[in-house]
Amino acid sequence: MQRYSKLIYMLLCLMMMGCSSIHEDDGDVVEKVKVGDRVPAFSVDMVDNGAHTTFSTAHLTGETVIVFFSTLCGDCKRELPELNDYYLRHKDDEGFQMVAISRAEGEDMVAPFWKEYDLQIPYSAQSDRQIYNLFASSIIPRVYFVSAQGVVTRVLIENFEVGE
Repeated sequence: MQRYSKLIYMLLCLMMMGCSSIHEDDGDVVEKVKVGDRVPAFSVDMVDNGAHTTFSTAHLTGETVIVFFSTLCGDCKRELPELNDYYLRHKDDEGFQMVAISRAEGEDMVAPFWKEYDLQIPYSAQSDRQIYNLFASSIIPRVYFVSAQGVVTRVLIENFEVGE
């Protein structure tokens, strides 16, 4: 019980700082997708190593990692390079896929950011919050680990360690 109390306290502290206060994040935080939930159905166009392709939750093949970010978010700037390292370590694993989805930022903002930070993660520049809103109401970065069966197995929010 004490372990869960510490975890809840840490999550509350994280929600009060960082990127939760920027980009229209007023109001209560609503977590729409939690560990054990099915991932919402969606499909997005993405850029993967310069090629345009599609990511869809209808075609999950193994471990899938879905990242939500903003190029203006300090926590995202710190965490995306770590996520990129994770992607590079696992990109050739059978069934592994990863996509980073911007929260209300178009290609004109995301592409130069990807180049500046030398990120290799496939990304989808979304000019609105439609996909993001399927998952939560605020706070980025957010990372969802999803099984081949479409079940969320792990959720990381704001400051985190990806690990192996």
